[in-house]
Amino acid sequence: MRAERIVDSLRVEKPGAMRFFAVDGSEYSAAEGLWMKGQLRYAVRACARGDQAAATPHLEGVAEVLKAHH
Repeated sequence: MRAERIVDSLRVEKPGAMRFFAVDGSEYSAAEGLWMKGQLRYAVRACARGDQAAATPHLEGVAEVLKAHH
């Protein structure tokens, strides 16, 4: 999944920085990065339970943020 690859790659350039950078060169605020990581955790748990309906809104939210930065 492309979204998971990008979110997993988010790294802070230096300690205490308020920006996250992804492997594809996109840049996110610390709040966006942490929020996306949390949303993907929720989605993964829901998928593990076989609850696609619960996972979908979390994935759609992440996709919207990623789309806004491209």
